Amino acid sequence: MTTFYIKSLGCKVSQYDGERIAEKLKEYGLIENENQPDLFILNGCSVTGRASQKARQIIRAVRRKKADCKIVLAGCEARLVEKKNERIPEVDWLLPYNDIDSINKMMSALSLDIESDNVLAEKQFNHTDMTRAYLKVQDGCSQFCSYCIVAHLRGKEWSRPIDDAIEEAKELIAEGHKEIVLTGIHVGHYKPSLVPLLKELEKLDGLERIRLSSIESVEVKDELIEWAANSPKACHHFHLPLQSGCDKILKAMHRPYLTKDFKAVVDHIRETMPEAAITTDLIVGFPGETEEDFQETLNFLDEIKFSRFHIFRYSKRDGTPAAIMPNQISNEIKIARSDRVEAVWHKYAHDFAKHFEGHKVEVLWETLEDGWLKGYSKEYVPCKMKSEDESLRNKLMAVTGIKAENSELIVE
Repeated sequence: MTTFYIKSLGCKVSQYDGERIAEKLKEYGLIENENQPDLFILNGCSVTGRASQKARQIIRAVRRKKADCKIVLAGCEARLVEKKNERIPEVDWLLPYNDIDSINKMMSALSLDIESDNVLAEKQFNHTDMTRAYLKVQDGCSQFCSYCIVAHLRGKEWSRPIDDAIEEAKELIAEGHKEIVLTGIHVGHYKPSLVPLLKELEKLDGLERIRLSSIESVEVKDELIEWAANSPKACHHFHLPLQSGCDKILKAMHRPYLTKDFKAVVDHIRETMPEAAITTDLIVGFPGETEEDFQETLNFLDEIKFSRFHIFRYSKRDGTPAAIMPNQISNEIKIARSDRVEAVWHKYAHDFAKHFEGHKVEVLWETLEDGWLKGYSKEYVPCKMKSEDESLRNKLMAVTGIKAENSELIVE
């Protein structure tokens, strides 16, 4: 029987898409086997030049180790390769899209053994072993930030019908998932609106938590904040990508806000939910970013006090305006700035975890590692508790914060 393994890089949407491909292959009768796959699929990310480089490195490494393995490149990176009419010698097939027709063509072209001669025809939902499950409700982007290729690869914006999303959510709940994370390339552009979908999701029995993935600050309206504050199933966590704390750089990035607008949204969230986590993405070393500009960003980070950052060192992405901007920043400066930002986020992550010392938090336990149960609170505080009880995985538990240790909260 043919075996396969899928490795997904990048965002939650990429993780979701990889899971859907895996489910469809299982429907064919293929067996998932990480160690000895006949078919290796890399679901690649193209958000930065560095991400594309990583995809190439993984593909070359797999080819060296598994000479007889069929290698498929999927996802955004496959779309980029197709768009550039590029050829990667180690790749046997490009899978830019994960619809049924595309997978049927791949299976036929690669002459893989399958359990039956029937091609896939019915809609399949994603199944994952993770405690939290991703639910993709939107795709595509129309923002066209100057550094990003994704809008060029993902195409027109698309929103999933509410009824369709609810049906998949029911499947995920039936599998035992307690928390669902709504994902999309631009989830705040969900049509007709996120709140009606969220209100339908919260009616589902067995679903304990609803978490939003990344959402632009300009799309966090009063109605969404009110829902998050009042729904017993809402996670008090907003991931708002900032990218820069300097208005000059935000303008060069073609971001749709100024720092004062961003802060106004954060202030509104915190006035309504003082304990809410505000996490972010940040790019350092964008073309033209002077030391003074970077200092503005550091000052803004001190003002907002995010509980967690994802830090990206800017890397050129061919086909984007930023790639040909003057005053490109050296790698040495990017690395130094990244290190300085990392020190800031570790400080505020610790401060945020410390805020919950002596307080009750609700934790969904996800893993058991080396005698520690680990999971996240509704506020996205990573928590851990001494235990050897495997049965507590995927269970919600009210516990008390004892001590903040770096960005984690030790509980009992």
